[in-house]
Amino acid sequence: MRKIAIQLDNNSYWPRKKKKHFFSVIFCFGSVQPEEGSEILLGPEVTYGPPDLALSSPVALTIAHCAEVSMEHWSIRLKRQVEQDKWEEVMSVDDESTGCYCLIDSHSCLLLLEQPGTYALVGEPLTETAVKRLKLAVFGSMSCNALDYSLRVYCVDNTPHAFQEVVATEKSRGGQLLEEPKTLLFKANTFSLQVSIQDIPQFLWNIKPFTTCQEFPFSQVWCSNQQPLHCAFSLERYSPATTQLSCKISVRQVKGHEQILQVYTSVVESEKESIPFFTQADCTVTSQTGPKAFKIPFSIRQRICATFDTANAKGKDWQLLAQKLHIESNLAYFAKQKSPSAVILNLWEAQHQDTGDLDSLASALEEIGKIHSKSPDGNEGQSDNTDLSYSA
Repeated sequence: MRKIAIQLDNNSYWPRKKKKHFFSVIFCFGSVQPEEGSEILLGPEVTYGPPDLALSSPVALTIAHCAEVSMEHWSIRLKRQVEQDKWEEVMSVDDESTGCYCLIDSHSCLLLLEQPGTYALVGEPLTETAVKRLKLAVFGSMSCNALDYSLRVYCVDNTPHAFQEVVATEKSRGGQLLEEPKTLLFKANTFSLQVSIQDIPQFLWNIKPFTTCQEFPFSQVWCSNQQPLHCAFSLERYSPATTQLSCKISVRQVKGHEQILQVYTSVVESEKESIPFFTQADCTVTSQTGPKAFKIPFSIRQRICATFDTANAKGKDWQLLAQKLHIESNLAYFAKQKSPSAVILNLWEAQHQDTGDLDSLASALEEIGKIHSKSPDGNEGQSDNTDLSYSA
C-alpha cells in the first residue's frame, strides 16, 4: 500500500499563546475491508494525529470521492478505524450529528472533526442505477524489442489520489500519457467492463497475441480500490520506418456507458509530444498550509465572531450567518461550539481554499447588513454594526 503524508501547520486551530504544533494527515489507498458485501470505499483513508492531539477548534478535512451523489441511490457513511481492520460508523452523510460535521458535494466530502484518527468514506448502492466515476487513461512505451510497443489502459476510481498511484507507476516505467484522461460512469448493475482496441492501421501494426478485447468482471471494477485496474495491449510494427501509431481504445460497461480514448502518437523518442500527466485542478493533492493557505484576515474574523456569536433582538446571529454562507445543515453541531461563528468560518475557508474568494463573504455580510439596517417603517437606517471592512 502506498501512502501520501502531508504535514500541516495551521495556527488558527491552536490557542495563540501556545507553542506552534504540527499535525500530520496521511492518505492511504484501499485497506478498508467492507463489513457488508455491497459496501465499497469511495475515496482514500485519511489519518490525522497524533492520537493525543488537543485542538481548540475542529479540524477541517476534505476527502475526495468517486460517487455520483444521490441519496436516492446511495447510502454514504463516514467510518473511523478503532483498531486494525476494525471500523465503526461515525455518521451517515444525510443525518445530523453533534459529534462531527459532514458536507458532501459532487466530488468531495468536507468534514469537521474533533477526534484524531483514521477516517474513510464508504458507500452502499441502494439501486442498480447507483453510479461511481471511473477515470480512464491510456499510457504507452516502447518494449525491449525496438519494434514492439505497449499500450496500457487504466480504469481507476475518479479521485486525485487513485490517479496519482497510476502516475507514480507509469513514471517509474517510462510510460507516456497518450490522451487526456476521461471519466466513465459505471453503474451498480452487475454488468462487466470491456476494453477493446480498434482501428489499428493494417499492414503497419499487428497485435500480439491477437487479442482486441479484454473484459473485467463487475465485482473487480466495482471494488477496484485495492490496486489500479489495468490491461495491456502489445503491438508490433512491421517495419522500423513506421514511426506513428493511431488507434482507438473503447472502454464500455455492458448495458452501460462508453468512452473512447483516441491514440495518436510517435513511437520515435525524439518526435514524441508529451501530454502532461495531470493538471493542477483535476488530479493533484495540494496542501494549503502556512502562508500559502487561504485565510480570512484575523481582525475581520474577530469582528465577525463578536457580531454573530451573541444573538440579538433583530435575529442577527450565527444561524443567519450560516444561512447566508449556504452552510445550513446540521446546525446543532455549531450550536455546541464555544464560538459557532468561528467554526462556520473555518468550514467556509476550507470550502474556498482553491478560490480564496473573500468577495463572496463580503457580499453575504453586506446582505445581512441591509436586512438589519431597515427601520420599522421600512426606511433604511443604520447598519447596526454589521458593516465590516474587508481590506486585509
